[in-house]
Amino acid sequence: MSSLSQKLASLFLIDSTGDFTENLRLLEQYQPAGLLLFAKDLAGLSEKAVKERLAIYRQARPGLLLAIDQEGGLVSRLSTLYPNRSYPSQAELLKKGADFFLAENQKTALELKDLGINLNLAPVADLSLDPASFIYSRTLQAGAEETGPAIAAFIKLYRQLGVASCAKHFPGYGDAGNTHQAPAKDLRSLKEAQLHLLPFKAAIAAGVPTIMVAHLEVACYSPGPASLSPEIYRLLKEDLHYFGVAITDDLAMAAARESSCPELLALKAGADLLLGGKLENLPILEAAAESGELPKERIKDALVRVQTLQDDYSL
Repeated sequence: MSSLSQKLASLFLIDSTGDFTENLRLLEQYQPAGLLLFAKDLAGLSEKAVKERLAIYRQARPGLLLAIDQEGGLVSRLSTLYPNRSYPSQAELLKKGADFFLAENQKTALELKDLGINLNLAPVADLSLDPASFIYSRTLQAGAEETGPAIAAFIKLYRQLGVASCAKHFPGYGDAGNTHQAPAKDLRSLKEAQLHLLPFKAAIAAGVPTIMVAHLEVACYSPGPASLSPEIYRLLKEDLHYFGVAITDDLAMAAARESSCPELLALKAGADLLLGGKLENLPILEAAAESGELPKERIKDALVRVQTLQDDYSL
């Protein structure tokens, strides 16, 4: 790999293949920034075996971000490893009070850290009050005035414990459809859009190290997926003064793969870390960088942000 290709590869947070040997090969060959673990990576293994595997991954790629979706409720990867442990949704925890909310999230964060996982793709900062909505069950099921402080408390707790968190899905999912399966469009007004930003503003004020950008289209901001939109990243980085890592939602999802190379579009737009990006598209990114289509300053900015995240949360 050329030095340019190596730099670009270090902006990928790849999806686990579910195969330990293949994951190890990818980490050794490409040295991506991180690896996203799924339930399949924990299934049938003991806690000791999981720790050993993750330690080998970190040896293969120093500074590795080992990420997982451990929101609680419907999205709980740790339930595979700890079937006798209950992981309620964040909404259920919050309904029992702020102290209970923090105590349970502390248990989870410490479990992740003990395993060797240093990035939890949580909390969900979206606002949804419609039980019929796709994202509703994963939200705090509360308004902005209650969601914002809870999100900030979660993020501060994780920072204190040395585990990176991720506020998602910017600029707020609302009541849009499922972008895992197809493109989704939200027709909220600009006034409504401002309301959906409030939990993310609280997250930024609390020092959230990563923010995930959704694939849904928020028409009042720009056409097409937010994750591929320069307007959305300008909103996040310039208007909201966010200096952490802007990570895409998983680029393997249907709403993103409408584009032939979403990895290039996302980086050009302002993404710093490509979740679920296809490493086989590295030659396309390299060619774009060499031609100037993907500016060197854009690559440099992303590299600095990602390296800072790795330095701050290395285990």
